[in-house]
Amino acid sequence: MKIYRIILLIAFGFLIAGCSLDKTPEENMSNQQDVKISGQIQAGYRVIPLMLGSESANLTVYRGDYIKFQLNDQGDSTETYLLDIPELDIHASLLEHAEDQPFFKMKNKGVYKFKIGDRSGQINVIEFKQSNYAELSNQEAWELLNDNPPILLDVRTQGEYNRGYIEGAVLIPLQEIQSRIGELEQYQNQPILIYCATGNRSTTASKILLDRGFKDIMNLRSGIVGWARSGYGIKFPS
Repeated sequence: MKIYRIILLIAFGFLIAGCSLDKTPEENMSNQQDVKISGQIQAGYRVIPLMLGSESANLTVYRGDYIKFQLNDQGDSTETYLLDIPELDIHASLLEHAEDQPFFKMKNKGVYKFKIGDRSGQINVIEFKQSNYAELSNQEAWELLNDNPPILLDVRTQGEYNRGYIEGAVLIPLQEIQSRIGELEQYQNQPILIYCATGNRSTTASKILLDRGFKDIMNLRSGIVGWARSGYGIKFPS
């Protein structure tokens, strides 16, 4: 009887291992509860400190993040380093110690190799998942707005808003959300639907609000671009 139990335990172990192997690295990572996300959100960007050198770096960010690297090799120079992310066709010059670095949008989940100067590594881009967060299709959002409208938050720029918005939207650009969070605190326990152009900045905005204790956050997955392409209405400032 004891031998049978051992055999069953071994078989169960192989079954679990097989299920794990069937998943891609980013899918396995997204299912972990203790995933450490690199850097912190500052003014709408995920700023990732990176010490330059030969040691490999393994970074994890969310799909939709706008990332900036904060470089420091502990020197006093202001050298320029080449950033290369071949799979994303990203090639740019970064300045050491510079506060105003270029940013890069993480549009799709996946694992992407990168190199900055002599330092190499990979960026794991995973989906943002949380129990009180949902991504809505255009039709789902339209039905919600017509049935029981939530607070509708536009996180694009003023210029983008001026070119057309979804009726009823309140504009707070992503880069201003952290400094203007007080304007939204009265809606902390109410459903909020967030949109941007294509569903990337709204993912970052969703994470910011959830981290500040907001209870019910929804994201228009394809943004206002997908909304318009599906034939739903756009308003224009008078």
